[in-house]
Amino acid sequence: MKSFLSLVKEPKEASKITNIALGKFDGMHIAHLELFKALDEGGAILCIESNVGELLPKKYRQFFAPYPLYHLSLDLVKKKSAREFLKLLSSILPNLQHIVVGYDFRFGKDRAYYPFDIKKHFSGKLTIINEVFYKKLSVHSGLIKELLLNGNIKQANRLLGRLFEIRGEIIRGQGLGQKKLVATINLENDGFLLPQEGVYAGYVQLGKQSHTSLKYPAVIFLGNRVSTDKTFAIEGHLLNQNIEIAGKEAGFYFYKKIRDNEYFNTLELLKEQIKQDIQKACKILKLEQQYG
Repeated sequence: MKSFLSLVKEPKEASKITNIALGKFDGMHIAHLELFKALDEGGAILCIESNVGELLPKKYRQFFAPYPLYHLSLDLVKKKSAREFLKLLSSILPNLQHIVVGYDFRFGKDRAYYPFDIKKHFSGKLTIINEVFYKKLSVHSGLIKELLLNGNIKQANRLLGRLFEIRGEIIRGQGLGQKKLVATINLENDGFLLPQEGVYAGYVQLGKQSHTSLKYPAVIFLGNRVSTDKTFAIEGHLLNQNIEIAGKEAGFYFYKKIRDNEYFNTLELLKEQIKQDIQKACKILKLEQQYG
């Protein structure tokens, strides 16, 4: 994601932007998508936020965005008045004609300014998108985070409009799985919010974000390996697959939680539980072949 201020050095690019969506956009969920639908040719998305508590790290958001995405640090605008904020926007975007915000958009010093304050200092068009609901649930990043932290992946996915994903570099594991349990791909989290510890049915995509790359059905474990080396891990076992792992990056997609993280006295008990987890994942993901 480019910095919004970088457009100062790219006046030709800035002059092409005629309409923008303003917001935090830390989840790129179904409510955010409603704002983007109000944009048209010459559109851009401006994320205004700090680096704290991100649902989806900034570097991965453009993949889900239908328009160019820019980041503006909250620290640069949180003390500005409404007039100063709009002056900043117009000074960088000379052809800005249309601003799109959500009904709950707040900005400026002490977050004291509302969408109608934009209208006071902006001569162009202002579109305010109404609250978005999913079956009477108001869709917010905060609610999605709460669902993830409570292990309710399926509901979180509904509000996201996609499978919750963690991406990062493939790393070496403890070396125990392939020898005594099952082979796994180990992932280093690249700044994603982590859901509740436990075992999940899901998918693994090898390589960088892609709309076309295969997603392999998998059992995913996330948490402290309390039965072995006590270290934190994110690891996935590909179901019914035996492929050579050549890439350096992977994405883990969470579909449904199978069980909580548990302690097992012996590796044999752990292996038996993993066998059951694999069978459950096969059933959840509707795979014919099962572990045996």
